[in-house]
Amino acid sequence: MLEVTPLRYFVSAFELGTISAAASGHGISQPSLSQALQKLEDAIGTSLFVRSRTGLRPTPAGRDLYHHAQSILRAVGEAENRFLKEPPLRLSLYTAPDILLPAFQGAFHALRTTYPTLEMRFEQAAADAELSLVDKACSPRSHKYRELYSEPYVLAVARSHPLAGRNRISMNDLQSVSLISRRYCPNYDALLAEFALSGLPLNVSAEAVNDQQVLELAGLGFGAAILPAGHLKMKDTLTGVPLDHEGLERRSVGIAVKKTAFADEMFRTWMTGWATLPIRL
Repeated sequence: MLEVTPLRYFVSAFELGTISAAASGHGISQPSLSQALQKLEDAIGTSLFVRSRTGLRPTPAGRDLYHHAQSILRAVGEAENRFLKEPPLRLSLYTAPDILLPAFQGAFHALRTTYPTLEMRFEQAAADAELSLVDKACSPRSHKYRELYSEPYVLAVARSHPLAGRNRISMNDLQSVSLISRRYCPNYDALLAEFALSGLPLNVSAEAVNDQQVLELAGLGFGAAILPAGHLKMKDTLTGVPLDHEGLERRSVGIAVKKTAFADEMFRTWMTGWATLPIRL
Protein backbone atom coordinates (compact mmCIF):
# COMPACT_ATOMS: atom_id res chain seq x y z
CA MET A 1 0.00 0.00 0.00
CA LEU A 2 1.38 3.38 -1.01
CA GLU A 3 1.37 6.20 1.53
CA VAL A 4 1.09 9.87 0.65
CA THR A 5 4.11 11.20 2.55
CA PRO A 6 6.71 8.95 0.86
CA LEU A 7 5.17 9.90 -2.48
CA ARG A 8 5.71 13.57 -1.65
CA TYR A 9 9.34 12.81 -0.80
CA PHE A 10 9.73 10.86 -4.04
CA VAL A 11 8.32 13.69 -6.19
CA SER A 12 10.66 16.21 -4.55
CA ALA A 13 13.67 13.94 -5.07
CA PHE A 14 12.65 13.38 -8.71
CA GLU A 15 12.31 17.13 -9.42
CA LEU A 16 15.28 18.38 -7.40
CA GLY A 17 17.68 15.61 -8.37
CA THR A 18 19.40 15.13 -5.00
CA ILE A 19 18.55 13.65 -1.60
CA SER A 20 19.94 16.71 0.19
CA ALA A 21 17.77 19.20 -1.71
CA ALA A 22 14.63 17.10 -1.26
CA ALA A 23 15.29 16.60 2.45
CA SER A 24 15.92 20.33 2.93
CA GLY A 25 12.67 21.19 1.16
CA HIS A 26 10.70 18.96 3.52
CA GLY A 27 12.61 19.94 6.66
CA ILE A 28 13.83 16.41 7.44
CA SER A 29 17.24 14.75 7.57
CA GLN A 30 18.83 13.13 4.53
CA PRO A 31 18.90 9.66 6.15
CA SER A 32 15.16 9.94 6.93
CA LEU A 33 14.31 10.80 3.35
CA SER A 34 16.63 8.10 1.98
CA GLN A 35 14.98 5.54 4.26
CA ALA A 36 11.51 6.62 3.10
CA LEU A 37 12.53 6.25 -0.54
CA GLN A 38 14.02 2.81 0.15
CA LYS A 39 10.77 1.67 1.79
CA LEU A 40 8.84 2.98 -1.21
CA GLU A 41 11.10 1.03 -3.57
CA ASP A 42 10.67 -2.09 -1.40
CA ALA A 43 6.89 -1.71 -1.51
CA ILE A 44 6.88 -1.33 -5.30
CA GLY A 45 9.50 -4.01 -5.83
CA THR A 46 11.86 -2.06 -8.08
CA SER A 47 14.42 0.74 -8.01
CA LEU A 48 13.17 4.25 -8.69
CA PHE A 49 16.55 5.98 -8.97
CA VAL A 50 20.11 5.26 -9.99
CA ARG A 51 22.16 6.85 -7.21
CA SER A 52 25.56 8.43 -7.82
CA ARG A 53 27.83 11.09 -6.35
CA THR A 54 26.30 13.70 -8.65
CA GLY A 55 22.71 12.97 -7.63
CA LEU A 56 19.71 10.88 -8.62
CA ARG A 57 18.84 9.65 -12.09
CA PRO A 58 15.29 8.25 -12.44
CA THR A 59 14.85 4.73 -13.74
CA PRO A 60 12.04 3.97 -16.24
CA ALA A 61 9.93 2.82 -13.27
CA GLY A 62 10.73 6.07 -11.48
CA ARG A 63 9.60 8.17 -14.42
CA ASP A 64 6.39 6.16 -14.66
CA LEU A 65 5.65 6.51 -10.95
CA TYR A 66 6.35 10.25 -11.08
CA HIS A 67 3.44 10.85 -13.46
CA HIS A 68 1.10 8.71 -11.34
CA ALA A 69 2.30 10.35 -8.11
CA GLN A 70 1.48 13.81 -9.43
CA SER A 71 -2.11 12.75 -10.10
CA ILE A 72 -2.39 11.06 -6.69
CA LEU A 73 -1.07 14.06 -4.78
CA ARG A 74 -3.31 16.43 -6.72
CA ALA A 75 -6.34 14.28 -5.88
CA VAL A 76 -5.34 14.12 -2.22
CA GLY A 77 -5.01 17.90 -2.10
CA GLU A 78 -8.45 18.35 -3.63
CA ALA A 79 -10.00 15.88 -1.17
CA GLU A 80 -8.33 17.53 1.84
CA ASN A 81 -9.58 20.94 0.81
CA ARG A 82 -13.10 19.67 0.24
CA PHE A 83 -13.66 17.43 3.26
CA LEU A 84 -11.23 18.38 6.03
CA LYS A 85 -12.37 21.19 8.30
CA GLU A 86 -9.04 22.97 8.56
CA PRO A 87 -8.10 26.63 8.46
CA PRO A 88 -7.76 27.91 4.87
CA LEU A 89 -4.36 27.72 3.23
CA ARG A 90 -2.57 31.01 2.80
CA LEU A 91 -0.03 31.52 0.03
CA SER A 92 2.15 34.61 -0.13
CA LEU A 93 3.03 35.76 -3.65
CA TYR A 94 5.06 38.48 -5.32
CA THR A 95 5.06 39.58 -8.94
CA ALA A 96 7.53 42.05 -10.38
CA PRO A 97 5.80 45.13 -11.86
CA ASP A 98 7.03 44.36 -15.37
CA ILE A 99 5.82 40.74 -15.45
CA LEU A 100 2.87 40.23 -17.79
CA LEU A 101 0.37 38.50 -15.48
CA PRO A 102 -2.22 37.50 -18.15
CA ALA A 103 0.32 34.99 -19.48
CA PHE A 104 0.10 33.13 -16.16
CA GLN A 105 -3.69 33.09 -15.78
CA GLY A 106 -3.82 29.31 -16.14
CA ALA A 107 -1.29 28.81 -13.34
CA PHE A 108 -3.26 30.89 -10.86
CA HIS A 109 -6.44 29.08 -11.93
CA ALA A 110 -4.75 25.73 -11.19
CA LEU A 111 -4.04 26.84 -7.64
CA ARG A 112 -7.64 27.94 -7.15
CA THR A 113 -9.03 24.73 -8.64
CA THR A 114 -6.82 22.39 -6.59
CA TYR A 115 -7.14 24.41 -3.37
CA PRO A 116 -10.57 26.14 -3.42
CA THR A 117 -10.06 27.74 -0.01
CA LEU A 118 -6.57 29.03 -0.81
CA GLU A 119 -6.01 32.64 0.18
CA MET A 120 -3.46 34.51 -1.93
CA ARG A 121 -1.64 37.44 -0.36
CA PHE A 122 0.64 39.56 -2.49
CA GLU A 123 3.79 40.88 -0.84
CA GLN A 124 5.85 43.99 -1.60
CA ALA A 125 9.16 42.11 -1.79
CA ALA A 126 10.14 38.80 -3.39
CA ALA A 127 12.06 37.68 -0.30
CA ASP A 128 8.85 37.79 1.76
CA ALA A 129 6.86 35.56 -0.60
CA GLU A 130 6.68 31.81 -1.01
CA LEU A 131 6.29 32.06 -4.80
CA SER A 132 7.63 35.02 -6.78
CA LEU A 133 7.45 35.79 -10.48
CA VAL A 134 10.71 37.60 -11.03
CA ASP A 135 13.63 38.34 -13.28
CA LYS A 136 16.53 35.99 -12.49
CA ALA A 137 18.71 38.95 -11.50
CA CYS A 138 16.16 39.84 -8.80
CA SER A 139 15.57 36.32 -7.45
CA PRO A 140 16.23 36.14 -3.66
CA ARG A 141 19.17 33.96 -2.66
CA SER A 142 16.93 32.30 -0.08
CA HIS A 143 14.73 30.89 -2.89
CA LYS A 144 15.18 28.32 -5.65
CA TYR A 145 14.93 29.86 -9.11
CA ARG A 146 13.19 28.01 -11.97
CA GLU A 147 13.32 29.66 -15.39
CA LEU A 148 10.03 29.82 -17.31
CA TYR A 149 11.15 31.66 -20.43
CA SER A 150 13.80 34.01 -21.75
CA GLU A 151 13.70 36.95 -24.14
CA PRO A 152 16.22 39.14 -25.95
CA TYR A 153 16.97 42.77 -25.22
CA VAL A 154 16.08 45.30 -27.93
CA LEU A 155 16.49 49.02 -28.43
CA ALA A 156 13.04 50.45 -27.70
CA VAL A 157 12.31 53.66 -29.62
CA ALA A 158 9.26 55.75 -30.49
CA ARG A 159 7.81 54.88 -33.90
CA SER A 160 8.82 58.37 -35.07
CA HIS A 161 12.45 57.89 -33.99
CA PRO A 162 15.07 57.95 -36.81
CA LEU A 163 16.18 54.43 -35.85
CA ALA A 164 12.66 52.94 -35.86
CA GLY A 165 13.04 51.49 -39.35
CA ARG A 166 16.40 49.79 -38.78
CA ASN A 167 16.63 45.99 -38.98
CA ARG A 168 19.46 45.90 -36.43
CA ILE A 169 21.71 48.35 -34.62
CA SER A 170 25.39 47.79 -33.86
CA MET A 171 27.03 48.58 -30.56
CA ASN A 172 29.17 51.26 -32.21
CA ASP A 173 26.05 53.02 -33.52
CA LEU A 174 24.50 52.78 -30.07
CA GLN A 175 27.15 55.08 -28.60
CA SER A 176 25.64 58.07 -30.40
CA VAL A 177 22.09 57.35 -29.17
CA SER A 178 20.64 59.21 -26.18
CA LEU A 179 19.56 56.47 -23.79
CA ILE A 180 17.12 56.28 -20.91
CA SER A 181 18.38 54.08 -18.07
CA ARG A 182 16.80 52.89 -14.85
CA ARG A 183 18.10 53.24 -11.33
CA TYR A 184 18.06 50.49 -8.69
CA CYS A 185 17.88 47.64 -11.22
CA PRO A 186 20.47 44.82 -11.35
CA ASN A 187 19.75 44.19 -15.04
CA TYR A 188 20.50 47.75 -16.11
CA ASP A 189 23.62 47.85 -13.96
CA ALA A 190 24.81 44.60 -15.56
CA LEU A 191 24.12 45.91 -19.07
CA LEU A 192 26.03 49.14 -18.46
CA ALA A 193 28.95 47.18 -16.97
CA GLU A 194 29.01 44.79 -19.94
CA PHE A 195 29.14 47.62 -22.46
CA ALA A 196 31.81 49.41 -20.44
CA LEU A 197 33.99 46.26 -20.38
CA SER A 198 33.59 46.04 -24.16
CA GLY A 199 34.95 49.57 -24.46
CA LEU A 200 31.54 50.87 -25.51
CA PRO A 201 30.37 53.38 -22.89
CA LEU A 202 26.74 54.31 -23.40
CA ASN A 203 25.35 57.83 -23.64
CA VAL A 204 22.82 57.90 -20.79
CA SER A 205 20.84 61.14 -20.92
CA ALA A 206 18.06 60.29 -18.44
CA GLU A 207 17.49 57.94 -15.51
CA ALA A 208 14.06 56.65 -14.53
CA VAL A 209 13.00 54.96 -11.29
CA ASN A 210 10.95 52.11 -12.81
CA ASP A 211 10.26 50.38 -16.12
CA GLN A 212 6.93 52.10 -16.62
CA GLN A 213 8.65 55.48 -16.47
CA VAL A 214 11.29 54.27 -18.94
CA LEU A 215 8.53 53.24 -21.36
CA GLU A 216 6.70 56.56 -21.00
CA LEU A 217 9.83 58.64 -21.58
CA ALA A 218 10.82 56.57 -24.61
CA GLY A 219 7.29 56.83 -26.00
CA LEU A 220 7.43 60.61 -25.67
CA GLY A 221 10.66 60.71 -27.65
CA PHE A 222 13.01 61.66 -24.80
CA GLY A 223 15.42 58.95 -25.91
CA ALA A 224 15.78 55.24 -26.57
CA ALA A 225 15.93 52.44 -24.01
CA ILE A 226 17.49 48.98 -23.89
CA LEU A 227 14.59 46.79 -22.72
CA PRO A 228 13.44 43.16 -22.82
CA ALA A 229 11.43 42.62 -26.00
CA GLY A 230 8.32 41.66 -24.03
CA HIS A 231 8.13 45.13 -22.47
CA LEU A 232 7.00 46.55 -25.81
CA LYS A 233 3.62 44.88 -25.25
CA MET A 234 2.99 47.47 -22.55
CA LYS A 235 3.49 50.45 -24.86
CA ASP A 236 2.07 50.33 -28.40
CA THR A 237 3.77 53.60 -29.39
CA LEU A 238 7.18 51.90 -29.22
CA THR A 239 8.98 49.56 -31.59
CA GLY A 240 12.02 47.39 -30.96
CA VAL A 241 15.25 47.32 -32.94
CA PRO A 242 17.33 44.13 -32.43
CA LEU A 243 20.78 44.68 -30.93
CA ASP A 244 23.71 43.35 -32.95
CA HIS A 245 25.77 42.09 -30.02
CA GLU A 246 26.33 38.32 -29.66
CA GLY A 247 27.58 38.51 -26.08
CA LEU A 248 24.45 40.18 -24.75
CA GLU A 249 22.62 37.74 -22.49
CA ARG A 250 18.88 37.16 -22.75
CA ARG A 251 16.62 38.20 -19.93
CA SER A 252 15.52 35.23 -17.85
CA VAL A 253 12.05 35.27 -16.25
CA GLY A 254 11.04 32.57 -13.82
CA ILE A 255 9.55 31.67 -10.50
CA ALA A 256 11.47 31.90 -7.23
CA VAL A 257 10.33 29.22 -4.79
CA LYS A 258 10.90 29.49 -1.06
CA LYS A 259 12.77 26.45 0.29
CA THR A 260 9.84 24.87 2.15
CA ALA A 261 7.70 21.79 1.52
CA PHE A 262 4.55 23.93 1.29
CA ALA A 263 6.07 26.26 -1.30
CA ASP A 264 7.30 23.25 -3.31
CA GLU A 265 3.79 21.78 -3.32
CA MET A 266 2.27 25.09 -4.41
CA PHE A 267 4.92 25.39 -7.13
CA ARG A 268 4.13 21.95 -8.53
CA THR A 269 0.42 22.79 -8.66
CA TRP A 270 1.16 26.19 -10.20
CA MET A 271 3.23 24.58 -12.94
CA THR A 272 0.39 22.23 -13.96
CA GLY A 273 -1.59 25.24 -15.12
CA TRP A 274 1.18 27.37 -16.52
CA ALA A 275 0.95 27.89 -20.26
CA THR A 276 3.86 29.04 -22.39
CA LEU A 277 3.68 32.69 -23.40
CA PRO A 278 1.81 33.32 -26.68
CA ILE A 279 5.18 34.07 -28.26
CA ARG A 280 8.51 32.81 -26.98
CA LEU A 281 11.00 35.60 -27.60
